[in-house]
Amino acid sequence: MSHRIHIVLPDPAAERLRELTKAAHEPAATIARRLLTDALANASEHGQPRQPKPTSAHPAPPAERPPWLEPYGGDPAWRREMWGAIVALHDRYTRQLKDLKTGWWTVEAHLETLCALVVWRAAIDNSATDPREELAFHDQLADYAHTLRKEGGGVDREWKPGPPPEEWSRA
Repeated sequence: MSHRIHIVLPDPAAERLRELTKAAHEPAATIARRLLTDALANASEHGQPRQPKPTSAHPAPPAERPPWLEPYGGDPAWRREMWGAIVALHDRYTRQLKDLKTGWWTVEAHLETLCALVVWRAAIDNSATDPREELAFHDQLADYAHTLRKEGGGVDREWKPGPPPEEWSRA
């Protein structure tokens, strides 16, 4: 015996269902029936269905910032570690970062990009299992090198890695 029911889906779920119907070339009702039947069978096997996470148009901000961004309120330890890591990244990829200019730390785009590359490189070095992560990193590094080359500037403005300037330590 079958029963007909009417359900209302939130927009993201409805959009995902539309994507599935296009890919499978099947009616939405057929795919929805199969998904719901599978979910109900899974719930029966495991006792209780998973409670969906509440959705909100305005999710709460995370308690902490991502590791490539300085913690709110500033953090001298983060700045020391990040500066050292950026120097190490420059040493490792000298050719790609040769067009980095003195004062890059005063430009948010450069600061955030370099910090993100440092954190990404560390994640790959410490726990990557998929070679596509390495390939993606090098693609992004090449894109950033291209951005640096386009900015131009004289040789006298070329950044020479070394100890952080006072303005970096005080910020």
